[in-house]
Amino acid sequence: MLLHRNLVSRGISFALAFVLLTVFSIGCQPAAQEEMPAEEAPAPVVLTEVWVLEEGLNRPESAIYDATRDMLYVSNINFDGPGSIAKVSTDGMTVDSMWVSDLKAPKGMAHGGDRLYVTDVNALLEIDLDSGEIMAEHVVEGDEVYLNDVTVGEDGAVYVSDSRFSKVYALQDGSFDIWLEHDNVLMPNGVHVVGDELYIAAGDSAAEEPGGARYLQAISFADRSVRALHGTEPEGALDAIEPDGMGGLFISDWGGGRLMHFRDGEGLTLLRTPGEGTADVEFVADTQMLYVPVMMSNQLIAFAVSM
Repeated sequence: MLLHRNLVSRGISFALAFVLLTVFSIGCQPAAQEEMPAEEAPAPVVLTEVWVLEEGLNRPESAIYDATRDMLYVSNINFDGPGSIAKVSTDGMTVDSMWVSDLKAPKGMAHGGDRLYVTDVNALLEIDLDSGEIMAEHVVEGDEVYLNDVTVGEDGAVYVSDSRFSKVYALQDGSFDIWLEHDNVLMPNGVHVVGDELYIAAGDSAAEEPGGARYLQAISFADRSVRALHGTEPEGALDAIEPDGMGGLFISDWGGGRLMHFRDGEGLTLLRTPGEGTADVEFVADTQMLYVPVMMSNQLIAFAVSM
């Protein structure tokens, strides 16, 4: 009987020791690493319509914002007569529908200093922002010219696309000359200086209809080499290229009537379909407002942007 009790006691002791050893072993295991949260995807771009203006517009092509004067300028092609530039307040009221009048067919606009640069078929105009007076007119001689969009670099150089005759011009040191001709820059429309490159929407030599099959490209200022920003598949009749201030771009498709957003690695995302003639948009980062001219419906639409 005594032997039995000893065996039982020893069994209990061995069991207890095993339990304690197991607990100790578990306690000595390194703590499991906390799972790192996955990198958050960029927030989607959300547009909220604020106002729509139709009064005083006649085939609007481009909108530009002047922060110094807190004023919008809108170019009006006017298919039936002289073109003009209108002044519009940021709350959607026409201030002066004929601020600059008797133009041919004004399209792209950009401003640098106190000058508004405007293309007018075969000429680049310099307009004084205080008076509305045309201070200079840079004319391209000959019939093969159709100037379209405009952008100004940090050094003051002005770059202009020719969307019919596949050239990019530059106004530098008072001279207005051809800056680029390239087989992969056919019928270029939208242009915008971004860092050390010129972003551009243009077709390539393989496109059947380069004007309706543009894609996004970047031209190096260093050596004028051309690279694709987003593949080499055509995306449509791309028009505006407008940085969003966060590394992305607002893009318009004139023929498809689409307003899109581009992020590197994501491609193009459809935001809205304002209608045929969605043209040269303007984004104001300080107020997070996007102004969209829609040529064929004679509208300027203001959107509040959230992203």
